[in-house]
Amino acid sequence: MRRSPSITELPRYPVTAGTAMLAIGITIAWWAKMDVSSLFETAMIRRGELWRLVTCIFPHLSIWHLVFNVYWLWVFGTLIEQVYGHLKTAALILLFAIGSSAFEFAFSSGGVGLSGVGYGLFGLLWILSKRDERFHDAIDQRTIQLFAVWFFICIFTTVTKIIPVANIAHGAGAALGVLTGFALTLPRLRISILAAIGTILLFGLWAATFGRPRVNLSASGGYQEAKWGFDALTQDRNREAVQWFREAVIYRPKTHEFWYDLGIANQRLGDQSGAMAAYRQAADLGDSSAQNNLAWAYATSTDPAIRNPAAALEYAHKAVTAGKDHPNPFYLDTLAEAYYVNRQFEDAVRTERLALASAPPESKSDFVKSLEKFEFAREENKSQARSRP
Repeated sequence: MRRSPSITELPRYPVTAGTAMLAIGITIAWWAKMDVSSLFETAMIRRGELWRLVTCIFPHLSIWHLVFNVYWLWVFGTLIEQVYGHLKTAALILLFAIGSSAFEFAFSSGGVGLSGVGYGLFGLLWILSKRDERFHDAIDQRTIQLFAVWFFICIFTTVTKIIPVANIAHGAGAALGVLTGFALTLPRLRISILAAIGTILLFGLWAATFGRPRVNLSASGGYQEAKWGFDALTQDRNREAVQWFREAVIYRPKTHEFWYDLGIANQRLGDQSGAMAAYRQAADLGDSSAQNNLAWAYATSTDPAIRNPAAALEYAHKAVTAGKDHPNPFYLDTLAEAYYVNRQFEDAVRTERLALASAPPESKSDFVKSLEKFEFAREENKSQARSRP
């Protein structure tokens, strides 16, 4: 394998050296607790911050991570830059950075480091070493074996949860590198291969942006969006909260907390139908808070399209039952209201008394008023029954 240039030759390879120095500088800044969060792969990629697909290659997690990646960037990158020049080398690094990062973020949780670029350069040189005389000594069998073995070791450490590694970035980078190598060495097939590379890249960008909620395989998919939605909700930025929670429930349609928070955000915006739809989803997934809210809306709404006494009683029962031996007094109050609108006044009075017995001091006066309403209705109903012939 060809000997790599010495460090004194840095000026001859500005693209490779500049990329390496950026990685070293940004990594040290991150380790020094400087805020480099705008460089990482996050859900903001889906809001147009596509530069993160490139900038995420610079931070590294540990010294060995940094040294390994920078070393191979220098070994491979200088070979490419020596033959193809600065601009083409920069374009290749961008291609491998964007492609590997897009696929990693699309299908997993995203990552940091130059390894996707490294595997791209490896795949490229692997093909060039076989098909271009200028690169005949660019890579040897031992290096090929090292990268192949390391690829599977990384998969093993990820599956066994020893160390999570951006394996998708490795695979995507290597695939793009191999295809690029063939595009450079097979002139008759160049257009077809370039079209394939473009299609792969466009698919990766789509999957990392618009398509991510539908293709993402990570266990954490949607939780970042939900956290941002919750932060927006607590700061009364309800429109923003709705946007984030709508994305979160696409990732996690069976996570009732996301639906419930979406319901709250919609309700604050005055979108009653949107709130009811979200609460219904959360309630059907077993969220007792959503069941209670839904029951209250069905019982008290003046909108005929929403008011539904039978559904109010059904969901109120579910919410109270979830508390088992220690039902929530507010859920009991809702159940009493549901009994009331279903004209089951005796049950309404009994349930409201239970609610009053465990109600917090600041809510007792409201519960007392409800109890008086239910008792009055009960007596009125009895009076009407006695007066009937």
